Amino acid sequence: MCGIAGYFCPKGITPENADLGLMRSIQFHRGPDGEGSYYSTDKRIQTTFVRLAIIDLDTGNQPLVDRKHKRVLVGNGEIYNFLELQEHNVCRDYPFQTKGDMETVLALISKVGDDFIYHLNGMYALAVYNERKHQLQLVRDRLGIKPLYWAPTSRGGIIFASEIKALFASGLIESKVNETAVTAYLRHGYVPGPQTIFDGIEKIMPGERLIVSSNGDIKKQRYWNAAPHNDIPKNSIDVRNHLRELLEDSIKLQMRADVPIGLLLSGGIDSGIIAALASKYSAGPLNTYSVRFEGAEIDETPLARLVAEKYGTNHSEITIPVKNVADFLPALAWHCDEPQNDPALLPNAQVEKELGKNLKVALNGTGGDELFCGYGRYFQLGIERAYQHLPEFIRRDVVERITKCINPMSAFRLGRAAHWDTDPGRYIHDHSTLFPDPILKLIGHRPMDQTARQSYFARQFSVPHQTRMLIADINTYLVENLLTLLDRTSMAYGVEARVPFLDHRLVEFALAVPPKIRTPENQQKGLERELAENLLPQKILQAPKRGFAAPAKAWARSGLAKTAQRFLTRPQSLERGWWTADGIKALAAKPERFSFQLYALLMLELTVYLHIENIQLTKPSATMDEIVDAAQ
Repeated sequence: MCGIAGYFCPKGITPENADLGLMRSIQFHRGPDGEGSYYSTDKRIQTTFVRLAIIDLDTGNQPLVDRKHKRVLVGNGEIYNFLELQEHNVCRDYPFQTKGDMETVLALISKVGDDFIYHLNGMYALAVYNERKHQLQLVRDRLGIKPLYWAPTSRGGIIFASEIKALFASGLIESKVNETAVTAYLRHGYVPGPQTIFDGIEKIMPGERLIVSSNGDIKKQRYWNAAPHNDIPKNSIDVRNHLRELLEDSIKLQMRADVPIGLLLSGGIDSGIIAALASKYSAGPLNTYSVRFEGAEIDETPLARLVAEKYGTNHSEITIPVKNVADFLPALAWHCDEPQNDPALLPNAQVEKELGKNLKVALNGTGGDELFCGYGRYFQLGIERAYQHLPEFIRRDVVERITKCINPMSAFRLGRAAHWDTDPGRYIHDHSTLFPDPILKLIGHRPMDQTARQSYFARQFSVPHQTRMLIADINTYLVENLLTLLDRTSMAYGVEARVPFLDHRLVEFALAVPPKIRTPENQQKGLERELAENLLPQKILQAPKRGFAAPAKAWARSGLAKTAQRFLTRPQSLERGWWTADGIKALAAKPERFSFQLYALLMLELTVYLHIENIQLTKPSATMDEIVDAAQ
């Protein structure tokens, strides 16, 4: 795991002077164990790298240079199947200079060319320079586990990096807000790719490669989609057995490391299964970690303890206080680059900080909900469509009139199923949005963009509606929210987060499972519960799905709502016209009801302040109150 950055200059234009040193140092938290750079003699390709040493601790540094075939590679992440590839005929006679995983990419390219990408199993963001063609390829892994950003320069060059702040550090682009992305953030809770919150900067999409030719032409190629695999067994027992085989093989591959490995144990089924199977491949007891929050309505640490005891792990529990919670937010907003509306950002960061004291690699259960229907919204369409079948006069003249008077949000929820047949993406969006139309109206926001990106993914395949929702979430919420949060919080403390559920083979197979097998009798995560039957205690199997939720309401009561109101109503904030002072006051007046919305707006404003208004090239040490005072 590491951080990468670089600059590519097409032929016919004068190379620019990218500040590669600053692009590297601003990402040093991603790789404190080593660094390296490569400059071509004509400065048309410049790459840099910081390393978190996981595999081949002695010789695995980058950039990697294949002088025979005239290629240069910098890569972030892990190629889990590198040993199998090195032993295969396609790579067997390549003159490897290291024992690491990334050189396998160069070996593959030398043998199969651009088809190398189809051989990889892993999480990665790659930049491959072909000197003979003077061509740059930027490649992101299938699920988007590892980030990669790029932007054109004013003269026609290309800069790229693992984190957006490194692009600004180049000195070749300006930091400006993308106004359309602000509405997208409020509607989705994240900024859907390929756009970002910053004007002119894009994400390489999951399963995509971007090819820049010698004359500067840019071509995007989607080499993989989250889609069902057609060849699956017909009965539930065979499906369950094959899923177990795939998950176990994924865990076996992801247990490869030359450093100790740990596990974030939440108390749920996802991380519990990983703990059970990973224990088989661990040389000694696993190191497991769980977290509890002061003021939280739910505490799953007792359930996590049951798993730890069953498998004899070295278990630690972390308690996060409510007091002064806001003081951590400026540093986290700086690390995230784009606004993160998920309050789980803070607890995740605290856990990763603790892990980083002793470990460099940690497994976690991210992705299990999106494969096995772990969210309640996957089961609500039937109920909501039944409401739509009531006589119109009852819905319009009785129910909706009453609900609009009592709670506008209730009327909004009752009406959303009407969108399923004409725009399934809008239905999916309306289920997950943090700022539906009634709240946008309340805060005084005038949307610039009404498009819900989920529409594309919801319509892409002729599959049952439940599977459509899974595909949409995998391509949007999973990558833009959960995986981005995971990357930033783990890499902030030099920890490589691995996600066994997101092996692409497992994803393809799980999406092909019929709903009647995936969720028998409409049971949430029913198939996964069956998979875990002989692995986990009954208390965990019978416990309702809760999620890794932070106590946002308690935080709001403790003073975060007042802090947010003060920051969001300063003159610079109101001048943008994204919300009104009265709108923010209305939210702050009901901190428990609107705690998540206040938190989301606070993170958006912090992002703008730290990365546009008052650009920070180092992690801020100021508290939230100090930031607010300085911003007035």
